[in-house]
Amino acid sequence: MDDILVALRAIVALGAVLGLLLFLSRRLQKSQAKGVSPLAGLMPKRLAKLSELVPSRPVTAPRARPEKITVVARSGIGGKAQLVVAEFGGIRYVLGVTEHGINVVDTQEAPALAEEIPAEEERSVVSETPDDIVDRALRSVA
Repeated sequence: MDDILVALRAIVALGAVLGLLLFLSRRLQKSQAKGVSPLAGLMPKRLAKLSELVPSRPVTAPRARPEKITVVARSGIGGKAQLVVAEFGGIRYVLGVTEHGINVVDTQEAPALAEEIPAEEERSVVSETPDDIVDRALRSVA
């Protein structure tokens, strides 16, 4: 007889919790459909004005689109090791990549694009190719 009462008590408690969750979810759905703060649906109408005073999310300027990382060259130097030349923010990074981590070997300013360089300056600019950068990095490591 005691086992039946314990089981009945557990079923009633479970029903009460599920009923409360159902009630709260419907109340929140109604408040969101009206465009009101989710807290306003849970609070009495007198206190709902208080939730309108506090912004739910701070107003920030739209985020700038992040710049992409470009892999310029890649050279294998072992079974699971390689040197990678990556460009980000106008800087080229020579990275040593192994299965245990990534290390910055060298950095340098990225050469300007051919369209941006005037014709007379183009002759004087000597830019390294990605293979030259990898070779120089290999020499500095050895």
